[in-house]
Amino acid sequence: MSDFLVLAKKEIKNLMRDKKLIFGLIIVPLIVYPALGKMMQFGFESATKETHVAIVNFDSGKYGELLIDALNATPNVSVTVISANSVDEALKKALQENQNILVVIPNNFTGNIEANKVATVQVYGVFRGVGSGMKESVSEGRINAVINVLSEEIAKLKVRELGASNPDAILHPIKAESRSYLLGRIVDVPPTVVSQALASQSYGLPLIVFLMVMITSQMSAGAIASEKENKTLETLLTLPVKRTTIVASKITGTAVMGVVAALAYMVGLKQYMASFGTETGFSLSQLGLSISPAGVLLFGLVIFLTIAFSLSLSMLLALFAEDVQSANAIVSSVILPLAFPSFILMFIDLNGLPTAGRYLLLASPFTHPVVDYRYLITRDYTALGVSIIYLALAAGLTLYVTARIFASEKILTARLSWGRKKHG
Repeated sequence: MSDFLVLAKKEIKNLMRDKKLIFGLIIVPLIVYPALGKMMQFGFESATKETHVAIVNFDSGKYGELLIDALNATPNVSVTVISANSVDEALKKALQENQNILVVIPNNFTGNIEANKVATVQVYGVFRGVGSGMKESVSEGRINAVINVLSEEIAKLKVRELGASNPDAILHPIKAESRSYLLGRIVDVPPTVVSQALASQSYGLPLIVFLMVMITSQMSAGAIASEKENKTLETLLTLPVKRTTIVASKITGTAVMGVVAALAYMVGLKQYMASFGTETGFSLSQLGLSISPAGVLLFGLVIFLTIAFSLSLSMLLALFAEDVQSANAIVSSVILPLAFPSFILMFIDLNGLPTAGRYLLLASPFTHPVVDYRYLITRDYTALGVSIIYLALAAGLTLYVTARIFASEKILTARLSWGRKKHG
C-alpha cells in the first residue's frame, strides 16, 4: 500500500475517533434536523386541531343565539356556553376549563343589530402559559371567520329587506381574485401563500448552513491543532515521505469526511424542508418549485464545496495556532464573520439589493448554499453554475495555499499570538 493511502487511512481513522465529529456530521443532520422539522410540524398540527371556545351570552335576543348556533356548526370548533356575571368571572372559568378562546356577547348585541347599529363581540385569547401562542392565534382566526360570515349574512338580509335583488353586488361591488405568476406560468395560488412557502425555507436553511460550517471548521482546526499541541505533527514531518503526500492525505481525509457530511446534511435537510408543506397548505412541489434528482446532486456538490472550503480554511488557520483552544478561537473569529451574511438572506431578496451589496454578500462562500437552493427551485442553472465555479475556485485556492505552507518550514514556526502576553 502506498504512503499516501496509509496516511489517508490513518487520517480518516483519527477523525472518526472524535466523538464530537461524529455528533456534528451524523447525529445533528440525520436526527436533530428531521426531529426539529417534525416538532414544528407537530406544533402546527396541534394548533390547528379542535378549537375550544367558551361563550358567555349577556344578550337575550335572537342574534346572540344565532351566533352560538353558527359557532356550533363550525368544523373543528368545540363550544362551551358558560354562565357568569362579569367578563372577569368568565375569563377565570374559561382558564379553568382549558378553553382557548372566550367569546363575549354583550347585552345590547341583538338590539344594536335591529337598530341598524354596529354590534360588537369581544374575543379573548386565553393563554395558559408563555408558549408560542400558535393555538390561540389559529383559534382567534377561526372565530373571526365565523363572525365575519355571520355578519355578512345579516347584512345581506338587511339589504334584501330594503328591496335589493342582489345583496352581494351592493355589499361587494368589487371582487379580487389573487393568483401568482411564477417561473413563466400562472399559479392559482394567492401571493401570500407562495410567500409563506418560500419564507419557510428562507428561515431554516441559513441556520443549517451556519451549524454545518461551524461544526466542520472546528473539526478540521481541532485535528491540526491537536497534532501540533501533542508534537505528533513534527514526528509526521520527519518521516521519509514527501510533504505533498502528507498534505494530500490530510486533505483527502477531510474531503472524505466532507462527503459524509454533505450526504448527511442533504438527507437531514430534505427531511427538515419536507415539514413545511403542512404549515402553508402547499408544498414547493405543488407550486412547481421542486428540485429534480439532478438538482439534488448539484446541491450536494454545492454543500461539498462549501464544506471543502470551510475545512481547508480552518486547517490553514489552525497552522498558526499553538494549541486546540487558540485554534478554536482563531477559527471562530474568521468563520463567524464569513458565515454571518447568510443570515441576512433570511430577511432580504438578493435581487433587490444594489449591485455592490449583492456582490458583497456573494463574496462569502457560506452564502452560496442558501442562494443556490433558490437558484435550483427557480431553475436558474446559469447562476447556479457560476456559483459552483466560484466555490470551486475558493476551495481550490485555499487548499493550494494550505498545501504550500505544509510543504515549507513555516508549518513548524508559524505562530499567531491570541490574547497572550509575551514575557520578557
